[in-house]
Amino acid sequence: MKKNNEPFFKQNFIFGCLIGGTFIFASLLFILAGKGVVVNAQFHNIIMMLTIFGIFMGVRKYRDEQLAGVISYGKALKTGIYILCIASLCYAVYVFFLYTFNADLLTEFKNVTITTLKITGQNSPLFKMLEENMDVYFVPASIAFGELFNRILVGAAFSLFIAGLVRRSKLPFNPQEF
Repeated sequence: MKKNNEPFFKQNFIFGCLIGGTFIFASLLFILAGKGVVVNAQFHNIIMMLTIFGIFMGVRKYRDEQLAGVISYGKALKTGIYILCIASLCYAVYVFFLYTFNADLLTEFKNVTITTLKITGQNSPLFKMLEENMDVYFVPASIAFGELFNRILVGAAFSLFIAGLVRRSKLPFNPQEF
């Protein structure tokens, strides 16, 4: 018996791209409004809410449309993490190009990071090494990888909770069936 995973990958890939697109759209709105995205608590809270909402809606949509309303915790978790990985990858590619083509944003990121590190570890030899090699460590690829890892880690934590909310072992009683 051959198992067909095409609906899983296709539907959730599209939904993951849609969530990644909302991340990008939110980022562009903040940039166009002059708010910045480097260290902006409002922006990160909006991205977090989009992550939660996107995972919930994506898993629920997959459950209802492809699985006839029944999904296990494991499958819900797998679906949420898959959607999240696709969305995070889309956003990481955008971040790579954003920092590659916007030198001012890259400079702002470096300055904010160095300022934050000065506050936390002023006399540390690690800080001195990082400050000397800033151009090696803070490149668009490393920033994009950091965003990818951050979105996946935070979203996976939310997926653990959301999978419990959307799992359903049997359909609710429907009196119209009798």
